[in-house]
Amino acid sequence: MQEGYVVDPGLVLLAFNVLAVWPLARICRRAGFAPGWALLIFVPWIGVILVAGMLTFRRWPSLQPLPPQARKERRTA
Repeated sequence: MQEGYVVDPGLVLLAFNVLAVWPLARICRRAGFAPGWALLIFVPWIGVILVAGMLTFRRWPSLQPLPPQARKERRTA
């Protein structure tokens, strides 16, 4: 039997999630959401989909609506 270094995929996923929580919490905070939403990433597959969906499809409370721009008059010859 060949002795080799075998990495458990669950450990790789856990390491990725641990490294991703802090940046994801900062993104949530800047978007106006509670940074605790970043902890959902620890729920396998569903957590990543929920956090990505929340950041993609929900309106970000920290974004202010842009004021309407004044229309320029058309120049005619």
